[in-house]
Amino acid sequence: MEEKPLLFKKKGFPTIRVFDKYFEIKAVDYWEFRVFEYAQVKDIIYYDPNKKWWNKLYILTSFTAQIFAKDDPWILKVIKANGGDWDYKISPISDPYFRKVIGIIKNKINKDLK
Repeated sequence: MEEKPLLFKKKGFPTIRVFDKYFEIKAVDYWEFRVFEYAQVKDIIYYDPNKKWWNKLYILTSFTAQIFAKDDPWILKVIKANGGDWDYKISPISDPYFRKVIGIIKNKINKDLK
């Protein structure tokens, strides 16, 4: 019998399927899933790119950037152990189930790192 994944699917977020040995992510603007084995992933994080110091300088100097920065997408970053990384755009609106799914993935990554 095939394993049933934990599924996260919501508008503005990539679709995420979590399995025992790996997880899959499908970007908002893409049609197929990318597979990540937990043993090959160093970390998974999400952040507001507007909070980076170089963007703060731009936002401080640009009135237009100040107005639209709140609506800019956040980034979900999968950092692989081999040094590669994958970025996915996510909604800037917080979602508790999304945070829970990312927490589950982080726990599985940490178990494989030990």
